Amino acid sequence: MTVRDHDHGDTDPPGRAFHVIGEQPDALPAHTNPPAEQAVLGALLAAPELATSIQPELDPGDFYQPRHELIWDAIHTVATEGALPDPITVGTQLLHTGDLQRVGGAPYLHDLMAACPIPSQAKVYAGDVRDAARLRATRSVGLKLIQLADTADPTGIQTVLETSLDTLDKAAVRFGPATQTKPTGIRDLSWVAAGHWPQIPPPAWGRRADGHALFYSGRVNGIYGDPEAAKTWLAKKTCLEAIDTGRLAAVVDVDHNGQQLTIAHMLLLGARPADLANPDLFRYYEPDDDSELRAAITDLVARRPAVVVLDSIGEMMPMLGVKSIDNDELTAALRTIASPPAGAGACVITIDHLPKSHEARSTGFAIGGTAKKRALDGSFIYAEVRVQPAPGTVGKVTLRIEKDRPGELRKTCTGKYIGDFILDSTRENITIATIRGGTAITPDGTFRPTHLMETASRLIEDQAGVTAYTIEKTMHGKATAKRVAIQRLLEDGYITGMPGPRNSMRYTSLKPYRESEDDQI
Repeated sequence: MTVRDHDHGDTDPPGRAFHVIGEQPDALPAHTNPPAEQAVLGALLAAPELATSIQPELDPGDFYQPRHELIWDAIHTVATEGALPDPITVGTQLLHTGDLQRVGGAPYLHDLMAACPIPSQAKVYAGDVRDAARLRATRSVGLKLIQLADTADPTGIQTVLETSLDTLDKAAVRFGPATQTKPTGIRDLSWVAAGHWPQIPPPAWGRRADGHALFYSGRVNGIYGDPEAAKTWLAKKTCLEAIDTGRLAAVVDVDHNGQQLTIAHMLLLGARPADLANPDLFRYYEPDDDSELRAAITDLVARRPAVVVLDSIGEMMPMLGVKSIDNDELTAALRTIASPPAGAGACVITIDHLPKSHEARSTGFAIGGTAKKRALDGSFIYAEVRVQPAPGTVGKVTLRIEKDRPGELRKTCTGKYIGDFILDSTRENITIATIRGGTAITPDGTFRPTHLMETASRLIEDQAGVTAYTIEKTMHGKATAKRVAIQRLLEDGYITGMPGPRNSMRYTSLKPYRESEDDQI
């Protein structure tokens, strides 16, 4: 049961006429909160993925303005049917029910989005709407009791008191902290019984020459490495892929690379000037403080970009007032900044720098705590310079998997080796960027498992006379790739082999092999 000051039908009661956002109503009774009503609806239209979680927070009748109730119903009708309730789908639903013009037309839906400062605060706005409805319910009961007392008619006491107590009891159950049902996070898994096998989409952006990609849509991905390891170049190449397909890409630059350098790099990579100047295809943000950074993320979520680059995480944390050694603070900050765009379907690419300490470098945590790595739910890629990219040269950066939560990237790679990022800057005013192969291939087409070669070389360096059987048993990877790794080390003079007992072969190191020093790929 929903309690209001008065019921309404197809016409608006006095004092409840529709009003354009920013215009003051002629007369609003006590305990109404139009800005909160607009904000919660705007949040759901800007971030439609929030609709399911916000639905239990409110009843349609909690909205004072009738058109807001109609829009709320349309949003959740669309969500119940399995679609995302954005302005297009909600407008279509309102048109279907004949209510689109009644709520103010399609422009009003966009006005609601503009009236929402931070979509991620939808639950807070919903609480404000609910509190106003609670106060109106209490006021309505109080007025009825006063009217009853003023009439001095004892015959109506029992009915009015019973109705009032029932109303207050329902309001207390719904709003009272002692009895309010708390969200549990439980998910509906009934779809499993229908035989629908879960589908994990492969990476979609950052394509290699073989067609496979590096970064996942709808997830938080990352690139880390030493300074000048072409991390931002790789991210910008990925942005350009989105732009070339007519999708929006964005760079949030807290590293202060500057718009001049960013645009220069994009042009070198082949971007069209008209595309970079089009805010529907490319957006560049350079926030100076916490407030601007959060506003940038809110703006991005509303625009649903395909690719978002956050450069860099190490600079964003101090801007947010987060200590790099506090994992709890890091996790909360990443969820605030990186997760919302990913939740809206974007491929989020974070950029981070590798520290100098040996322990940190070996763990791949980049600067800060392990929370950075834990918060990434896509691919986390280590960029290692093999040949320093520079004007007039062909730079080469080896890319390796540090983390691949979905596991689809690993299916296209040899061990952790993703490929080599090649930046050919030998021609004037153009840089050709390519990501070569998921397996290490020499120019003559020979398979060269460099990662396994280094692993085998280190093992032989530590254990002179180790057998092929022990090497293959110790290393991870495909058996055929392990045998090729040993054969390449023999052919190139890194190890030597001597026959042992029972047809075994024992190996001794002649010189160390290191993948980063291999000039054959």
